[in-house]
Amino acid sequence: MSTPSATPAAPAARQSLIMVCASMAGVIPVMTLALWFVLATDGIGDFPQSWPMLVVLAAAVGAYSICELVGFRAPPLEYSNRPAAEVQADSWRRFTTSTFTRFAICESVFLISVALSFVAESFWVVLLGAVIALPLFFWEAWPGERNQRRFAAALESGGIPSYLTGRLQD
Repeated sequence: MSTPSATPAAPAARQSLIMVCASMAGVIPVMTLALWFVLATDGIGDFPQSWPMLVVLAAAVGAYSICELVGFRAPPLEYSNRPAAEVQADSWRRFTTSTFTRFAICESVFLISVALSFVAESFWVVLLGAVIALPLFFWEAWPGERNQRRFAAALESGGIPSYLTGRLQD
């Protein structure tokens, strides 16, 4: 009797993580629309002074740097007698935690822009924050193949397979 070559846990974990990430990303455009009603009393309004926009850009550069330099680091898996399915489940838990952390870092750009928009009294600041935070999120935190491979490389740096990107072997 042979064992299946892929566990149902991995696709299910990936799909549920994608659904959660899509829901979290969907909040940014919804909040932007809601803030338009609060901040944009005369259409989109006048373009603000440069300092709030520069602060949002600096926050985006900082978030990108943190995600790239630290966001995909993980202690390598250690050898154990655990079954491959258990190692895979542990790898997915660690990847999910990392994804949520990277999302929070990316979302902080938008949240900073929301706070600054009330200081500057301009909808443009929120709009810039949303326009920067969404692509940043999709690049750094979306649980796609690129990010899975990067995180799997960190987990597998000790020579133990994580089964994060591939299928379990017979």
